[in-house]
Amino acid sequence: MTSLERIADKEVLNAALASAAQAVEHYEIARYGTLIAWAKQLGRNDCASVLQRNLDEEKAADKKLTQIAEARLNFKAAS
Repeated sequence: MTSLERIADKEVLNAALASAAQAVEHYEIARYGTLIAWAKQLGRNDCASVLQRNLDEEKAADKKLTQIAEARLNFKAAS
């Protein structure tokens, strides 16, 4: 039995999964920020612009996860 299977309350499980997904988004946001800075230092604005688009997508995903958690998941898990 996996640790996820041990969580009997599916609302708590959903909140935990969203939290884990958001942690991944934060990691990706940090990495893209670093890569953009490096690309700019190396004069690779072409790469920096592609990385910036990726960063913007990660920030949007993080924002969406926050909205879902605050609107539904956290409330249901606490009930």
